[in-house]
Amino acid sequence: MEWTLESIGPVEVDVVREYIEEGMRAGHEAVRAGREKITLPEEVLDAYTEVDGQAYEPGTSHLLSALLACADAPGGLTPEVLSGVLSFCYEGLLEREDLPGPSVEEERQNAKFLEAIAFQKRCISDALGRTV
Repeated sequence: MEWTLESIGPVEVDVVREYIEEGMRAGHEAVRAGREKITLPEEVLDAYTEVDGQAYEPGTSHLLSALLACADAPGGLTPEVLSGVLSFCYEGLLEREDLPGPSVEEERQNAKFLEAIAFQKRCISDALGRTV
């Protein structure tokens, strides 16, 4: 998610940016503590719908969805959950680039999408301990 955030650039809407920052802090804390999932305070979870309603900047709603997927994972950050997170991140990049009806060919010609796919493959490879 952090890589995607850096790739899409600054989030202008304060409430959305602050929500994402809160979630990223919780994520970093969970990783440092060795927890299997990200725990967000109830008030943060309760504010999700309102914040998402203000996520009109391209790609930001997908980032919020990725964050919620991590926090709403009763079984922890399973491969299925993480696959969904990677998908939300990629969709956020697609939306941010604002291609008119992106096709596979357009995605294959876009350096940012190729970089995102390569990055996600490296993440999966690292997690599996092998080349994907």
